[in-house]
Amino acid sequence: MAIDIFQVGAQLGAPASKVSNVRYDNSGQQAVARESAQTGRIIQAGVEHVREQIIRTDVLQTNNEYVKRTNELRMQLMQKKEKGALDIVSEYEAGERKIRSELMAQSPQSVRYGKGAMLFDYSAQQTDNANRRVLGQYRAQQFEAWQNTTFANSINSSVQKAVLSPNDPAVIADVQKEIDYAINSRYGTYGRERLDLEYRKWTGVLGQALIDRSYANGDINTAEAYVEKYGPYMDPGVTSAYAKNVYARKQEERQFKMGQSLYATFGEDEGAARDYIFGDNFSNAIDTNAILKAANGDIGKNFGENQCTVSINRWLKAGGAKEGNTWAPTNMADAKKNGVFFTQRNQLRDGDIVYWDWEGNDDSDHVGLYEKSTGKVIQAGSHGTAKLDLDHYKVLGFAHPISAAPTLEDRQKAWNTYIQEVNINKAIKANQQNMIIKNIEQRLWDNFKTGIIDSQDMRNMVFSASGGDAEIERTLLKFGDDLIGIQTKAAAAVSNSGIYKEIKDAITNSTVTPAEAVSLINQNATVLGEADRSRLLAFARNQDPRNKDVDKQLTTMINEALSDPVERGEAQIYLDNAIEDKTDPQKRYDAGYGVLYGTKDKPGILQNKAIFKNYNSKQREWGSLKSSLSPKLYPYIDAYQIQNGNNIDLGQAKTIFESINPNDKYQISALQYATVYNSPMYIQELNKQIAAMAVRDGVDAAPHLLDIPQQSETVVQQNESTPWFSDWGASERTGLAAMSFSDTLEAIKQRHLAALRGEINEE
Repeated sequence: MAIDIFQVGAQLGAPASKVSNVRYDNSGQQAVARESAQTGRIIQAGVEHVREQIIRTDVLQTNNEYVKRTNELRMQLMQKKEKGALDIVSEYEAGERKIRSELMAQSPQSVRYGKGAMLFDYSAQQTDNANRRVLGQYRAQQFEAWQNTTFANSINSSVQKAVLSPNDPAVIADVQKEIDYAINSRYGTYGRERLDLEYRKWTGVLGQALIDRSYANGDINTAEAYVEKYGPYMDPGVTSAYAKNVYARKQEERQFKMGQSLYATFGEDEGAARDYIFGDNFSNAIDTNAILKAANGDIGKNFGENQCTVSINRWLKAGGAKEGNTWAPTNMADAKKNGVFFTQRNQLRDGDIVYWDWEGNDDSDHVGLYEKSTGKVIQAGSHGTAKLDLDHYKVLGFAHPISAAPTLEDRQKAWNTYIQEVNINKAIKANQQNMIIKNIEQRLWDNFKTGIIDSQDMRNMVFSASGGDAEIERTLLKFGDDLIGIQTKAAAAVSNSGIYKEIKDAITNSTVTPAEAVSLINQNATVLGEADRSRLLAFARNQDPRNKDVDKQLTTMINEALSDPVERGEAQIYLDNAIEDKTDPQKRYDAGYGVLYGTKDKPGILQNKAIFKNYNSKQREWGSLKSSLSPKLYPYIDAYQIQNGNNIDLGQAKTIFESINPNDKYQISALQYATVYNSPMYIQELNKQIAAMAVRDGVDAAPHLLDIPQQSETVVQQNESTPWFSDWGASERTGLAAMSFSDTLEAIKQRHLAALRGEINEE
């Protein structure tokens, strides 16, 4: 049965007997409807809340990406500097639009439309405004920096132009105008105070550059003028330092010119120069009339701005007074230090320096010269040289001129400068002499190498080149005579250099047997030297290939008998040395076997290790001795070892080489001679060479001789104590007894040269 909700609703709560009498009533239905509506509203509110949260989340994510990317763009643009940063705002705007467009394309609809779009636009605008504000401030800073750089470059370019022409007033004036224009262009809107500040600053920069360049060019007078002109625009400490440097340099120049003048007067007569410098004539008094005459002579002349102290110095110099510092404050400080500063006007006299203060800062900024007859002060100002009243400006004090008459210190400086000039001219003269000597020596040496030095031609060459200089002639004649004297031996040495090839060719061509080759090699060992001798012996042995088999057998015997690698090496060295001249395979084997296992007369080294150990110990001692000495001596030590072979007397070798001074050219030259001519390296033989070379050079041989005897002994006694005369005859020795020591050395030298020429035989 169908139920009528409205009917049921109407009858709810009525007694059963009265149901049919109930009237229509929809209040229940309305209640249900109200509840349903409330539930719908709640649900709708929840849905809207969720939707708003989704929108806000989407907007937040999009905004975070926007903030990140725009901040990155801002930081990237802020890497640009100065002129490069001028367009960063417009570049940011373009970049921001691109970022916003890309984000909108990538974002959900919740961000692109409706309330989400409004929220994103509001948030993005806040970020965009902040970025624009920061970029605008940064751009303004970089624009200012760019202006400063452009301005500084303009100023520096102008200053460089002035530096290239520091002595051209027209260029300097144009540069000053360029600087003034640049300052007005850059700071014209900043006010008068800033303009004045920049003008003083950059004018000071120009002044410093001009002073530096003038000083570097050695133009001290121009540097001095610029210190005076630009000093007021520079830091007082900088100005004072420049003024002191210029003043010191001028004093150096004065001393230098004095040295040149003294040298021009006295030449190398040091005695006469010293008498004059430290005598009464080397002085002068101040001539105040000359000072005032020079000052009055400049009246009406305009020397430019800030020329007061430069003019003062010029006038003082004219009267024999000492020039002062060109910076007025330093000039006054020097006057106080020198004890010539005063403030009492009753002490004023002609030529006194007046210190004025026209800026009211108790610092001297203008100076002049007092003229007592008029009571005026002669000064060089920006309007020219003129006379002013004493009280035209505030007077700080006065100073008496200092006499240029030299003090003891000045005299000593003058003497030192003169001696320096003497030494310079001596060095120039010596250099010229050396150039002539080296040129002729080279020509003589070239002739010597070809073996065609002619005595008369040599003398003609020397006299033609010397220009009459006795020192040059003496040096070159000695050199030429020595070359002529050793020409024969030199030629012989050249011919001996072919012996190695001749012997090797003889072995190769079988002109000689290996045994005969060994005999030839040993006969010419001194000429060949140890290295070539060893090579030729090995070449002779290797003509018979069986010798290599013999050497292998002998080496096997050593290796089987000795387990210690060091002992094997020492034994092998001893064996090789003992049988090096054995070229017949059988004889080489027999000799080697005897060395290893002994003979009836001598034990073998494998039976008595001390034999080869002692031998190698001696070699090590020789190496130790060599390593303890200067490397400069190594070639001569090697030559000594070759000369003496295995019979080296280490004690004697130590005595010889430890007594050699590797820096003494005469001792080293004596070793060279002994090496070239294979002469004995004994102290007495070396001393003969040292004495001869020292006498040749005109120097005292005594400091260079090895174990030289006392000069208080007679020559005969010296002969007894030093055997370098032992090969001379009795008559020669007796004749030397009455000679002085220097004469004796000359006699040694002459005898040596005579021997070199072949006139006598010293063998």
